[in-house]
Amino acid sequence: MKNNKSVESQIESLSNKIDISLKKKQREEVFVLNANLKFEENLLSFKKFFPEIFDKFLNYIPDDKFNLIVNDNGSANIIDYETGIPMYSDDPVSQISNQVNENIKNPILGKTDHSSIAGIGNSLNFLHIDLMNSMGEIFSEAKKSLKPNDSLDNKIPSMMIFGIGLGYHLRQLIENRTIGFINIIEPNEDLFFASLFVADWKIILESIDSNGAFLYLGIGKLEEEVFRDIYDRSRNVGIASVSYVWFYQHYPSHKMNKWIEEFRINFHQFFTGFGFFDDALMGIAHTLGNLENKFNLMNTHDSISKEIANFPVVIIANGPSLDQEIESLKALQDKVVIFSCNSASTALVKKGIVPDFHVALERTEATHDFLRDFLPAEIRQKINLLVTNVMHPKVASLFPWTGFGLKGNESGSHLIQLSQLVNRKPITEILSFCNPLVGNTALSYVCHLGFKNIYLFGVDNGYIDEQHHHSKSSFYYNSSGKTKIQPLKIGKQVEIPGNFVPTILTDAFMSVGNTQMEKLLESFKERSINCYNCSNGAKIKGTTPLGSDSIYIEPNKLSKKQVVEYVKENCFSSRCAYEDVEPLLNFEEFSGFCNTMAEILKQNSVNRTNSFDNLLESIRYLYSFKGSAKHLHIFLLFEGEVLYASSLLISLLYNFGDDEEILIYYNKALEYWISFIENAPIYYKENFRVCK
Repeated sequence: MKNNKSVESQIESLSNKIDISLKKKQREEVFVLNANLKFEENLLSFKKFFPEIFDKFLNYIPDDKFNLIVNDNGSANIIDYETGIPMYSDDPVSQISNQVNENIKNPILGKTDHSSIAGIGNSLNFLHIDLMNSMGEIFSEAKKSLKPNDSLDNKIPSMMIFGIGLGYHLRQLIENRTIGFINIIEPNEDLFFASLFVADWKIILESIDSNGAFLYLGIGKLEEEVFRDIYDRSRNVGIASVSYVWFYQHYPSHKMNKWIEEFRINFHQFFTGFGFFDDALMGIAHTLGNLENKFNLMNTHDSISKEIANFPVVIIANGPSLDQEIESLKALQDKVVIFSCNSASTALVKKGIVPDFHVALERTEATHDFLRDFLPAEIRQKINLLVTNVMHPKVASLFPWTGFGLKGNESGSHLIQLSQLVNRKPITEILSFCNPLVGNTALSYVCHLGFKNIYLFGVDNGYIDEQHHHSKSSFYYNSSGKTKIQPLKIGKQVEIPGNFVPTILTDAFMSVGNTQMEKLLESFKERSINCYNCSNGAKIKGTTPLGSDSIYIEPNKLSKKQVVEYVKENCFSSRCAYEDVEPLLNFEEFSGFCNTMAEILKQNSVNRTNSFDNLLESIRYLYSFKGSAKHLHIFLLFEGEVLYASSLLISLLYNFGDDEEILIYYNKALEYWISFIENAPIYYKENFRVCK
């Protein structure tokens, strides 16, 4: 009997297993059928909205580790590559619904504090500084009087979703809140591929499109690529895309954690380097002044000869590591062409090294006064000057020869290019990535001129010792090595990877400069440039670390003097005239633009959503001028001001209080902004020739 029961029990157990197996097979068959239909539906939707994703994933083959599985309730799950276990629970829909609700209840918000701008000095009487002071005071009042707003409004400016996984969270997030700018980031292409079988991408994409929102998808990209994309996008569609951000992390991952940390560290870069109205107007005035002097404009349409291109050049900035390299530079100076960055020239001349080219960036008259006072006249007569078109016109008079490059994103630069287009002349190339540091200008010049062997000295973009911030031979220090003039530090101090040491210290301004150098070198990658970083400062991607004792300069049949003269005679020419540019200033069009923008902002609003919509409409109106060759200079003239003002207004609108409380402060700040816009046309007409 016992044996019979044992057999019966085994048969029953086997029958149950077969039944479970059959049910599992049936579930999988149903899932496969539905998943394939969803995949096809989703891909067709991507073909409409993101054709590059359609092309890539139509015949995509995932990794061998790819394992999409079906839970007992018929829902999809996937084996996590990092842990080797399923990414979700047995009921992922409920699990992720709880995750979304928890994130809505306790959101992680990226906010910007603008209260410090209330105290910025205004020695040059800029309208922009007056505006920022006034709006900054309102921001500070709101910060002191109201509680922080840590909840999510029904409509928010921006969201960053880190991780797609199988996409269970996406539809719920999109339907729960109206979001102006949506950034979805997934480093693992296999996971995104899997989401095409599971997530409601068709509904998600159509919903975002119908709401008039902007979507960025960073799929399978490196963190620096994603950051650069979002940074560029913030410039292309407006700083509203990152001024107030809801951060959402979908799944834990070492890679994802690193991405979020990188984004947090570099977040400050979104809010720097805009320029502003007075600055852009000054650029126009300086450009017109330099045109009257018939300046030499960089002309790189014809490639330089191979012999010239291979001649070694040295860029010398005023970083603290320069002090250790003076003797090496003395030994090299007759074998290389030297491009010296502004204050570095004061250190070099003290040590008996005369640069071939002095490079300057700061556009105000202070540059003229500095060069006049700190570089002796007899030395200046041995040096050539390289600047941009927005440099103060008086500066060129200090040197025997001056070359100019066009600075990007400048109204004055576009006016020159527009005049060349109208008069059917060759269009002058922009000096790309040439700011915010003068080292950026020098490196941009050297790359655009066509040199292929570049050595960087004193290009530290930071410091190891806070007390040793520049070369001690420069004007920042007295004869005993004590700091005489404190350097300007902008933004929070951060650590970044070093060139010869693990890390160095830098600030937001220099960090942006370092990033700009990396972007420049990346853009010239196909030209086979050899850039050697001999500076004991920041690591610069795209350069090769090289100690000065390892430099070997091959004998060259050309002298440095021949190379310098070749550059002056063949790479620069007078290519534009004042009388061609002045008629293109378009005073009436600018007045009409400002009137329309002010009217948009005056529209009635009773809550955050209305106010944000009006602000977003004004920003979109500005960006409608970006695509017009005739009116691009109006966009460039006002872009920076709109970015600064909008960033502050969005932060003010969402950072504090509730709908009713914050509007009192928001409308006060908005009145200052509208008044600025309405007065801008008069100021433009009265100051387009005023150099400062």
